[in-house]
Amino acid sequence: MHMKAKKILRILFKSLAYTLSFLISAIVLYLGLAFLISRISIEGQSNKNAKIIVYLMKSGVHSDFVLPVKNEYKDWHSTFPLENTGFKDSSNTLISIGWGDKQFYMNTPQWSDLTFGTAVSVPFGIGPSAIHATYLHQAPADRPLIKLRLTQKQYIDLVNYIEKTLEHRKGKTIYLKATKPGVVSGNDAYYAAKGRYNLFKTCNTWVNNGLKACHQKACYWTAFAGGIFYQYGK
Repeated sequence: MHMKAKKILRILFKSLAYTLSFLISAIVLYLGLAFLISRISIEGQSNKNAKIIVYLMKSGVHSDFVLPVKNEYKDWHSTFPLENTGFKDSSNTLISIGWGDKQFYMNTPQWSDLTFGTAVSVPFGIGPSAIHATYLHQAPADRPLIKLRLTQKQYIDLVNYIEKTLEHRKGKTIYLKATKPGVVSGNDAYYAAKGRYNLFKTCNTWVNNGLKACHQKACYWTAFAGGIFYQYGK
């Protein structure tokens, strides 16, 4: 019986070793391919006479679009109503818009709040997604930014891309009320979105696809913000 138990333990340890080896190899392969593919450039169209200024903003591993709150082509108040924010501040001139996993957004105001369930579910696209919209007085000086100039058509294409990501009910965006302290800061709110966040479609993939939609320089594919900023020499 003692010998049989030893044999079972050897099999278990060997299986565990194979599993760990596979997981480590898969992670290394994923990171390596993500790095290499993100360095392949998709060239954008000419921005001659482009006057509409937008930004790409990097916040740690996350990236967002930063757009004018209102111009002759789009008033974002109609999509992201001020009454859904705590401050209801109408003096803001910019809005940052990002896409991500709803569960992560709603339950992880700080990395210290990350739970095992969230960590396991997010990479595999188990839960729904959300759009995070934050009104800003000016472009943040404490975060990496890329300044872009878009033509009227390019900007409208970007607006359409963002709006097509949002879920709607009776023609209106679906506000997601944050209940956990620290999830919202006062100038921001969350809205239901289409698609599911996973290892191959991240917040940065969404931004990169938005750049393609408005005919700007982009990565062939990227999971990380670093790939996007690499394309613009940052």
